Amino acid sequence: MAKAKARVSKRVAVVGFGFMGRMHYGHWKKVRGAEVVALCDRDRTQFEAPIQGGNLAGADASTDFGATPLYDDFGRMLEEARPDVISLTLPTPLHVPLTVQALKAGVSVLCEKPMALNAADCGLMIAAAKKAPNGAQLMIAQCLRFWPCYVYLKRLVESRRYGAVVSATFWRYSAPPGWGKGKSWFSDESKSGGVALDLHIHDTDMVQFLFGMPSAVTSRAAYAEDGTMRAISTLYDVGGPAVTAEGSWCMPPTLGFEAGFVVTFERAAVVLDGKREKPFCVFPQKGEAFVPKLAEGDGYAYEIQWFMDVLCGKRVEQVTTPEQSRDSVRIVDAEKRSARSGKSVRL
Repeated sequence: MAKAKARVSKRVAVVGFGFMGRMHYGHWKKVRGAEVVALCDRDRTQFEAPIQGGNLAGADASTDFGATPLYDDFGRMLEEARPDVISLTLPTPLHVPLTVQALKAGVSVLCEKPMALNAADCGLMIAAAKKAPNGAQLMIAQCLRFWPCYVYLKRLVESRRYGAVVSATFWRYSAPPGWGKGKSWFSDESKSGGVALDLHIHDTDMVQFLFGMPSAVTSRAAYAEDGTMRAISTLYDVGGPAVTAEGSWCMPPTLGFEAGFVVTFERAAVVLDGKREKPFCVFPQKGEAFVPKLAEGDGYAYEIQWFMDVLCGKRVEQVTTPEQSRDSVRIVDAEKRSARSGKSVRL
């Protein structure tokens, strides 16, 4: 009798231990065949600090990490912990240098969005991935591509079950991000890319995912007195349906966070709106409105499991590529230029 093959195991390190790092940590611990072998943050108090900000539903709030080593030096962590893959959840300016360093060491990288502050820097990451030893791979965590309600929407668009898309509107609203110690790095557009690149890019990427690269964008924005963008609204030329998306960091704290969409097909409308009695619902032209049955869990869990499957050589549907993440940064850059100039920008 042939011996059963040993189960593939991946050694995982989480780099950056704010709320998103804790989110990744909580989900990696549940992945079969993955072992969290290191946690790394230059600020060691993060390992004991209460989590703040963001979508905390899946974040691991514990401060007892068992025997998992804690590091404050990235290079030493790579050398001593010898991870196969890292989840990189540090501020955006650190994405390029640490991703390139890890890939050169033959370590795969799951990097949080946005990929980088500009498309040229994204290109550096892609180039490093193409040259990486040990088959190391790069993924950017555009989690909406894995979120069950958006996955359902994608299938409706592709299957044309209700005909072609006539129009689509996406929105994402929040109070200004202020979590963290002192003044938040998010408020510095040179570090975060501002509301357009950090928040709004979720919906920009979804537009690309559903309809492909737009040929042009037309944007309008609101700015604070210091010139910082507070809100942006964009019309995407995707060669057919009327497609718009809006992102804002100027909401009052009492509003909280809201995100959703209305996508109208020739024979139905699909709505995601947390204020409704049925937050996600399909309204067909004929028959009764209904709530689709969706996969359980969130996009964070599914994106991590998908990357694990890719790293283990399993056959999976292609959901995202680093090049597509770079292109979403390109689109946002065009949106920002359009908003500043008051003119449409072609891509």
